[in-house]
Amino acid sequence: MVTRTPSSAVSRFLEGHLRRDAQARELSVARFMAALSGLCIVVAAALGQSLGWGLTRALIGLAAVLCLYYGAMWRILRAGVFHPAVPWLNVAIEVSIPAVVLAFDLRYQGPVYALTAPTLVIWGSLVTLAALRSSPRLALAAGVLVAAEYAGIYFGFVRPLLPEQPLVTLSPLFILVRAFFFVAAGALTAILARHFLSRTRDALAALREQEVMGKYVLHERVGAGGMAEVYRATYSPEGGFEKQVALKRILPAFADDASFLAMFRREAELCSTLNHPNIIQVFDLGRHAGTYFLAMEFVDGLPLSGLMKQLGRLPLPVPAATFLAAELASALDYVHRRTGPDGAPLRLVHRDVNPPNILVSRIGEVKLSDFGIARDAARAQLTVAGGVRGKLGYMAPEQALGRPFDGRADLFALGLTLHEALTGHRALTGDSEERLMRAAVDQELVPPSRLNPAVPVALDAVVMRLLERDPARRTADGAELRQQLLALEGLAAPFPRGQAELARIAREAMDHSRRAHDAPAESIALTPRANAARPA
Repeated sequence: MVTRTPSSAVSRFLEGHLRRDAQARELSVARFMAALSGLCIVVAAALGQSLGWGLTRALIGLAAVLCLYYGAMWRILRAGVFHPAVPWLNVAIEVSIPAVVLAFDLRYQGPVYALTAPTLVIWGSLVTLAALRSSPRLALAAGVLVAAEYAGIYFGFVRPLLPEQPLVTLSPLFILVRAFFFVAAGALTAILARHFLSRTRDALAALREQEVMGKYVLHERVGAGGMAEVYRATYSPEGGFEKQVALKRILPAFADDASFLAMFRREAELCSTLNHPNIIQVFDLGRHAGTYFLAMEFVDGLPLSGLMKQLGRLPLPVPAATFLAAELASALDYVHRRTGPDGAPLRLVHRDVNPPNILVSRIGEVKLSDFGIARDAARAQLTVAGGVRGKLGYMAPEQALGRPFDGRADLFALGLTLHEALTGHRALTGDSEERLMRAAVDQELVPPSRLNPAVPVALDAVVMRLLERDPARRTADGAELRQQLLALEGLAAPFPRGQAELARIAREAMDHSRRAHDAPAESIALTPRANAARPA
């Protein structure tokens, strides 16, 4: 049984889908009408002898105007420009074409011919076709407009020209009956369109019920990895409360993978205990249809990796980069200092700090995500035989070598991330997994200012201390790093401009990504990446 609240979410999903489809639909209509108008020019010219050249020239002129209009509309829509008024304008033009033809017939062929011309037959069809635009109101409006045009032309222009005793079918009463039928046709098609949409909504709701994980209504998929996928979802309990969440679920092929399930559960258990403004919150862990899922905080933004990609691998503005690092320093300091219920330090290490796991919202919020491989320092060394957990190219030397490490390994990864944000290029490179892992140990690391002159010397010092290969010489903890960043002055200071700068480029990157990937698309808000780090 589908509850009212999920049904309303499904209704909004369907309405949003139809709105997004409107541009593609009007593009197809414009292409067809432009071609049809061009064909009508040829047909009218061929029938000129029979129709009379006065009427023929008028019809050719009308067809030419329509051809130009729909050709221009096709170009505009193809360029991605669209307004909700476009379907209404096009329907008004389409159902008014027979009225213009009727006026031409009246001018060149007389009133009797005008009211009995074959072109009037398509008027009812045009009213019906308006309903195919998935809007019952459009069909009803089309029927009313046709009735008004038909009655207006008759009583304003045709009736004075008719003989005193016209045919019964041309009398005012019959004309009003026809006008009423046009309105009735619009009302009937509107009812049918509404019925069709209602049944579609019910069918979609029933289908969605099969995809609803408990109280979560799935929307579009926004991320996928080798073992899991992420959807935007609506949390819809029966009480009527709704909340946007990111729902991460294990792919069916890995639903029975004991080690991955353990990591998945560990991520849920750990994140559910973390409460920090710069850490993605996890709300729920559940099982549905043979697979497990996590419900997490939804971030209307994109990963730092996606942001850098949209910038064309250019550096972030310096205050935006220092603000980002200061927020992450606060998050890591919270994680590293976290204690258990008994007050004993947990000594947690994230182990996977890198751009795909850092989310930036459109208002400049910074969130650290993906705690799937986070462990306490005592157990966070070799997690599988011969393998090291973490992201190649962002590991601390001690982590890459399989030696004991602590929260300072996360600070080294943050240093690499900050270096990349300031330069637009990864600090550690290699053409193979082995060389990329060795790069953490022996590759020379240069100050960011060598690649970006806008980076001041004081910020160079902060970054390079994070990148000390000897943990004893590295920045001790996130609190110390945040103090170093807050002490920066001038353009490098994270406050007060850093968040505003980060928000600006995040919005620009999201808008550019949306335009590039789906012209009539819904807002895509990236969420924590779906795939956990694999053994290196």
